[in-house]
Amino acid sequence: MDLFEPWFIVGGYALGFVLLWLASRLERRSGVAATVCYALCGVAFSETSLYWLSAGTGSNVPQLLWIVFPVAFAALVAWRGWRQRTWIARTASTGHQTFGVLPHLGRGVPLDHPDPDPVRTTVEFDQRGHRVLGIEYSTTPRREDERFAEVAKVAEQIDSIHSAVELRIPAVPALTISPKTGAFEPEYFTPLEDARITRNAFGWLRPDTGLDSFEVDAEFDRRFSVTTSDPEFAAAVLTEEVRALLIGDLWFRVHAVAFHGDAVWTSESGGLTEDRMFGNSRRLAMLAATIPPPVWEVWGGDRGFASVTAGSDTSYLAWNGGRGGAVRTPVNRFREAADRQPVTSVSLTTRTVIALSLAVMGLLPIVNSLSALVNVAPQTQLSVLEAHRGFAGSCRSSCTGSNDWVRGTYVLDGEAHDVSTEWIDTLPAKGAVVDVEIGPLWWHPIFESSLAAVVTLLFALLPLLAGVLLAKATYRPRPPRRVRKLRKAQEATVT
Repeated sequence: MDLFEPWFIVGGYALGFVLLWLASRLERRSGVAATVCYALCGVAFSETSLYWLSAGTGSNVPQLLWIVFPVAFAALVAWRGWRQRTWIARTASTGHQTFGVLPHLGRGVPLDHPDPDPVRTTVEFDQRGHRVLGIEYSTTPRREDERFAEVAKVAEQIDSIHSAVELRIPAVPALTISPKTGAFEPEYFTPLEDARITRNAFGWLRPDTGLDSFEVDAEFDRRFSVTTSDPEFAAAVLTEEVRALLIGDLWFRVHAVAFHGDAVWTSESGGLTEDRMFGNSRRLAMLAATIPPPVWEVWGGDRGFASVTAGSDTSYLAWNGGRGGAVRTPVNRFREAADRQPVTSVSLTTRTVIALSLAVMGLLPIVNSLSALVNVAPQTQLSVLEAHRGFAGSCRSSCTGSNDWVRGTYVLDGEAHDVSTEWIDTLPAKGAVVDVEIGPLWWHPIFESSLAAVVTLLFALLPLLAGVLLAKATYRPRPPRRVRKLRKAQEATVT
């Protein structure tokens, strides 16, 4: 049976991922079927985690957790699925696109294009004086073309769903501003940012017109690639203030931006979610407000748009309203001030659960160890039934070895217990009776000596420290080192 335990865990998590994928596929066809799959996914993940915890600690998980944890997990997943399905209805969207571009073979084409690619979702509404648009589309080649049938299957397996968020502006020439990978090397290594830049580039909508490269200055060109159909327009847009925004804001470091016609837009890998819609449109509005007003008048022929951008409140709280909730809203405001990516509700919940789990994994053995060290833990005698001496082993092709191990019985509060535990102190003989202390908290470990309590205490500090660090990195992160150096340099320049 022990040989199959790892496969039970792997199989449980694999089943959970399959159910999660199936639920996302069924969302547009049957809400009931998607909800059932979300619930079963939660049960599969939670039950597998509890089984792993029970088998890993060699103890029985309290029966209450087997009921409460799966129900809570399934409810969370189902609630998240419902939120994702209903957020568009809460925006007062018309569901009809009136401006901007449509996708067609990797290009952003106008609304009157004769053959645009199919769009999965369209949402358009007014936000803080601006008109914003979000579309979800697929880069999978059309199946009716047999030449691309096999490519379509491969693309579907990888990730073919993308989303574009657009902001209506006066009609202007074409301009693209794209972040470069490895822009901070060799001083700084940013693999996560480079990965996001690369992933977002797969579904990027390039303006449907001829573009030429445009150079600004050495520092900006090191980090961004600029193309335009009108060099004078590009020079007027990329003022020192605009360049400072693009270089200093973490969002622009991983998202490309394009101006063309009556829209400025960005695209991202993955479906159109509420967080992407409001987060990306807010950054586009911030960029539009930073561009000098004469640009909209000279190239767009609109004198009033500058007053719209100036009067629009693009702060996180004003733009997102109460959508972030009482917890996530202040957390994301702090993270934004620290130049860290905002967290979604799922990400915040996951990080919080992991941090709490790590903290509990550390606190339980710490309390048990301290109870034994100060002699307040229950004391009893352990009758040794089996005793096995471990061996050091080696680490050539693979590491082998084991610790001393003891199985025995003890009586506490009139109830007999059969336990198996690792043994740190001198290994007793079979049939010996040893004085031990029992940890007062679950999983009620056995401490044969003060040395065992100290060793357990030291090992327990690791998950506790990991949980505290994860919580701090989530709720109160520090700015990255390169950002701190950049801010110090800017402060010195101003001084």
